[in-house]
Amino acid sequence: LEDGQTVETVLIGGSQRNTICISTQVGCAIGCRFCASGLAGLVRNMTTSEIVDQVLQVRRIFGERRPINNVVIMGMGEPLANYAAVTRSIMTINAPWGLGIGAPRITVSPHGLPEAIRRLATFPIPVTLAVSLHAPEDTLRRELIPWAAHTTIAEILAACGDYFEATGREITFEYLLLRGVNDRPHHARMLADLAGTLRCNINLIRYNLV
Repeated sequence: LEDGQTVETVLIGGSQRNTICISTQVGCAIGCRFCASGLAGLVRNMTTSEIVDQVLQVRRIFGERRPINNVVIMGMGEPLANYAAVTRSIMTINAPWGLGIGAPRITVSPHGLPEAIRRLATFPIPVTLAVSLHAPEDTLRRELIPWAAHTTIAEILAACGDYFEATGREITFEYLLLRGVNDRPHHARMLADLAGTLRCNINLIRYNLV
């Protein structure tokens, strides 16, 4: 970035279906125990132009060889903690005069922030919501995600229900599998019970050692 800071931008996929994963903050304050992005803490929010420029830079590198047709805002940082810049970025990414990527192909992935989720539900572009859950009950979730001490899974689920009612967009829950920590049969049953309370799907993620 212009001030010498560095963030991660990742291109995922093949020749036809290509997803770009973009960051919204330099570092992260959430402090997930399994994640490298927050090891140095939060440095600063990214600007709207810096967020959008990640897509432009990848387009410039790959051109038509790897056309970008999906954007996931789940790189470094908590996107809803940088709400104004993130929503302005979505407007540019979505607009015909911008990058022209449709709302169903744009995903925002927060760690919780129930009130911010409800605020996003009023945003005129109904993007997909993918919440980083990673545990089916609060005690374990707070061990994995220290920031989770500020909210509960029940509060997050209620906000997700409101988001679905407002947008009609099915919710995704991201769930990182950690051997012997959150992947036992009773965790699966608890997770299934949570999933049964609203229209959602579960994305199981393989852990990458950091």
